[in-house]
Formats: sequence, C-alpha cells, structure tokens
Amino acid sequence: MRWILFLLPIFLLANPSLDEVLDYPHTYYRDFWLTEYLKKSKNVQAENIYNEITYKKKYHLKLLANRYAPYKVIYDCKYVTKKNWIDVDSECIVQNGFRLRDLKKMGDEEIKSLLNYIPDSKTKTEIEIIFNKKYKKAFKGKDIFYDIFLKYTPDIEIPDIYINNIVNDKRFRYLLHKVVRSKKNNIKSSLLNIDYKMVNDRYKFDLALNAISLNRDNLAIKILKSKKYKKNRDKFWLYLLTKNRKYANELLDNKRLDFYTLWIYEKFNKNYKLDQVKIFNQVDPKYNIDNPLDVIKFYKDKSKTKDYFKFAKELDNQKELPLKALILDKAFRYTKNYYIMPKYNLSDLNISQKALFYALARQESRFIPAQTSRSYAIGLMQMMPFLIKSFHPKEDIESFFTAKVNVKYAKKHMNWLIKRLNNPLFVSYAYNGGIGFTKRKVMNYFKFKGEYEPFFSMEMVPYTESREYGKKVLTNYVIYKTLLGEKTTLHEVLKQVKKEEED
Repeated sequence: MRWILFLLPIFLLANPSLDEVLDYPHTYYRDFWLTEYLKKSKNVQAENIYNEITYKKKYHLKLLANRYAPYKVIYDCKYVTKKNWIDVDSECIVQNGFRLRDLKKMGDEEIKSLLNYIPDSKTKTEIEIIFNKKYKKAFKGKDIFYDIFLKYTPDIEIPDIYINNIVNDKRFRYLLHKVVRSKKNNIKSSLLNIDYKMVNDRYKFDLALNAISLNRDNLAIKILKSKKYKKNRDKFWLYLLTKNRKYANELLDNKRLDFYTLWIYEKFNKNYKLDQVKIFNQVDPKYNIDNPLDVIKFYKDKSKTKDYFKFAKELDNQKELPLKALILDKAFRYTKNYYIMPKYNLSDLNISQKALFYALARQESRFIPAQTSRSYAIGLMQMMPFLIKSFHPKEDIESFFTAKVNVKYAKKHMNWLIKRLNNPLFVSYAYNGGIGFTKRKVMNYFKFKGEYEPFFSMEMVPYTESREYGKKVLTNYVIYKTLLGEKTTLHEVLKQVKKEEED
C-alpha cells in the first residue's frame, strides 16, 4: 500500500505519514487518519484509501463518491433521495428503497411521477399507501407497517386489534422511542392500549413516559411497577409519581452517584461519598496518555487483564492517574465515585467555568488525552476535526491529542457556548451535538408545564446520546463545583433550568 504516499500533497507533514498510518492497529484512530487522507485524495488514490478503512460509514462512501466519479453512481443508487431519484435506475429505488420522509417535501405531481417510474415493489406499495392515505393496508404486514411508521410516522390511531401484535418485533423499540417523543397525539393515544405486561422490560420506561405525557399517571405507575428489574431512573420516577419514600430509600441505598441518586441524596439531606485515587509507590509510567498508540495498547491490555487490582498497581503514578481511576472503577464494579481533577491551565476560568470544564472532560474522555471516538472526535475534550479546522486552521490536528493544546482550544469553544446558552445543561447538549442541533432539536422540548419539570423535558429529548449526556455532565458539574469550593446542588441548577423553561 506504499504506492499512495508519493502521490499525495505535502499537507500532513507534521502529522503521521500514510506509511505510518497503514501500520497502525485497526482502530478508530487509524480510520481517523485514513479519513483525513481520503479528504485530500482523488480517483484511484481515494479508492485505495477507502478500501483500507476498517469501520466504513455512509460518510466515507460519500467522500469517495465526491472524489472518484464511478462511485458517484454507486452512492446515488444506494442512497436514493427526493433530489436524485429521477437520475438513478428504477431498480435502485426497488433494491435500496426510498427515504419515505422525503415525501413530506414533495408535491403531488412529483410523487405521481415517482410512482409511475417505479416498478411494482414493496417500496411502491408503501409510497402509494402514504400518498393515498390508505393506512389500513399498512396493518396487513409488519414490514410495511414498520417502514411507514418508523420513517414517515403518520399521526393516526393504530387499531386495538393490531396494536398488541407489533410489540414483539425488535423494531418496536425504535417506534416507541420516536412516537413517545413526538407531538403526534393520535398515535401516542394508541400506545395506551398496549398490554404492558406483554412488553419487554427494556421498553417499559418509554411506555410509562407516554402515559405521563397524556396525563395517565396511574397507568405509568403500573407500568413501572411491573418491571422485574428497576433501574435508578425507574425508581426515581416512581418516587416522583407516588411520593412513596420506599423508592427514595432504594436510591439512597445505591452508593454510586448519578443524576437520580444525587437528586435524592440532596432531597433528603443525606451526604454522599466521593472516593480518592491514591498514589502509593510512584512506579514508572507504562503508557504515555498523550500518545494515541499507547492509549490503544492500554485498552488492549485492559481487555486481557484478569486482575484489575493488580493492573491498577502498575499504574501507580500521577501521570497515569486517569488510567488508574478507570481501572479502579472496573475493579470495584462501578460502586465507587472517582472524581479526579488533573491539573490543566485553567487560571483564566472562574469556578463555574472550571467545574463545567471538568464535568465535560470527565464525560468526554475520562481525562485520557489521546482518545479517538467512533465519530472521530479527538483528544481530552473530544473535539471534531471540522471544529478544529474552523476555529484553528493553522494548528496540526495531531497536536490535539496532547492535553495542553486540546485544553487551550476547548476552553474557547466551551466559553463560546456559555455566552450563547448560559446554562450548564444546555451547554452540555450543545457540546455533545452542536449549538444548532440544541436550538432546533432540544430546546423546543423544554416547553412543557407541570409538576414533573424539568425532569419530563429532559427525558423527552429525542436523541438518546444527548439526553443521557446532559444528565451525566450536569451531575459532574454539581460535584466538581462543590469540590472547587463553591457549594451548589443539583436542585439549584435545575431551578434555573425550569426558570428559563418558563421564561
């Protein structure tokens, strides 16, 4: 594969060469650099780099299609949209389907033309059902039903005779998640008729949330009580719904802090315990946590170890403190609360900003600087390449795997978000998914009223990753702010969220 190297422009001289990258272990870190090279390559060069990527995504094929003409046809065929259907073979639409949600943005005449173009197929049947609003036909088969209701989601009632036939399908989970967090009350009302005793425990929380959204609190209580194994979230909501102290006591018995247990500890004026990662023998470091290849080796060694306590002793020094904290967490089966505070240049931040910085860093990387995520966010604060290039075009990307550089620019980005959102919860959503996403897709959900706010709004955020991320960062923020000497509580922070919601 060394054939590519001499053909490439000198755009990554300060970063690893393609020769070096090709010899890396097959990880997201290797794919990250291959993706960077793919962005700068053309024709056969791009094709060969694409073939070297281990974990390929739609994004990679799109990059290749834009750089090598033969793949443009493949991409357009594989991903048929309202913009390109007229230019692709009709078989592409039959084999790969059509994004049914695109029908919402198409006129009647355009849809008729599309129907005339497509041969008889499942895709054509689905488009005809939607176009003619003959949704009863969708109830005759699960595949067509789920295609239409997952991808187009018409706001109609699902007949009682059919509703309980769909719950045993693996796709029910995704339908439930989507419908519950929508504003489509007809279909949401249909979910009330589901026999919740037939439903897998994993789906019952969303089913209960749907009942709460339709003012059926008693039904929500029954659904949550029916769960064989109740998570902290279930117990928390059972406490909110019933005010029964037994659910609070069960949370108080859980020593591991999370959003729900922290709120309950504060509610009943109970002290929670934070655990320290102590350094005893100051052994020489095994891994350089600023080196991505060393971090990859650490995770490989972690997956092989049979004695986590012994492994932790091998990391007994300040430089590997984040690694030791991670291993001890595993060793104690996540029953401890390690909130380490590595030293960074944060002298230009006030206590609230420092607390939020530590809260984000803990969630993003567990303070391990040379991390690479599956979405190619990199470094201590997991910054995306497009953000790095947009804010700091002259900085070598490789340098963002060192804590010093990552901290420098992540602070600027974090403060930019703080000025525009002025709330740690909304800043956390924006840090995770972007400020545009937060304003368009998240903040609109914080308009509910009632006694369960802002908890209900937080559970209604439509994207699971962002929803859970916000809770975790907010918990970290409260703990770190207190550790930094400015006592605060989750209750106080949530009051501000509710105030902004009401304003």
